[in-house]
Amino acid sequence: MIDFHCHILPGIDDGASSWDESLAMAQFCAADGIRQVFATPHCHKYIHLLRVDILPVVDELNARLVAKGIAVEILPGSEIQVIDTADYRREFESGVFCHLGGGLEFTLLEFNWAREQFPPDAAGLVSWLRARGTTPILAHPERHGYFDREPGLLRGLVDAGAWVQVTVDSILGNHGPDPAIAAERILREYSDTVLSTDAHNLFSCSGHDLVRCSGLAAGYAWVREHLGQERSDELAARAESALARIRSR
Repeated sequence: MIDFHCHILPGIDDGASSWDESLAMAQFCAADGIRQVFATPHCHKYIHLLRVDILPVVDELNARLVAKGIAVEILPGSEIQVIDTADYRREFESGVFCHLGGGLEFTLLEFNWAREQFPPDAAGLVSWLRARGTTPILAHPERHGYFDREPGLLRGLVDAGAWVQVTVDSILGNHGPDPAIAAERILREYSDTVLSTDAHNLFSCSGHDLVRCSGLAAGYAWVREHLGQERSDELAARAESALARIRSR
């Protein structure tokens, strides 16, 4: 399995706080059946992490995983928040962003939690990215209430060419009932979807200290039970196809 959204790099955002915690997260991933993890630290107004910040930490973590015999590969990336699309375009064209895998094939985009900061030309930005050979993957839209209240917003982004990332803990109800309902609807309606953990550590990805990170296997099991084996296989195949496209560079 492949995790497209994980805050596994140590000490650079609100994810893993130390190398030991990063290694523990990787061990958890390995036990869960995850073989590749895209490290996606935040890139927003307050934590603005770029390629130059991320790539050396990814290299160091991979070296430590090899030394420990942990069979998980860390791939570079970041969770880039978009509020002002002109600012985003400027930085994109300057080449400073760290997209998924370190190239331009896929990028993980996040929108602000506040509806008033959702850019009115967001669908235009998606089209702009697709014209440059980049497929944006939208981070956890099931957790943004305005996508649920105004479903046309998400539909417009997907119709423009975006993929969707759904978080396993949302599916399982660990983020509350509304994200769980929204996650199921997204999984039913949008074929271009990938499952991810959005893990920040082994316990807090659900937002509750007493709930352990659910990983990916539980998400695929939920999909098989509720949506069928075919849908589970589709999700796995889509993830593999994205990784293959990145590796073919």
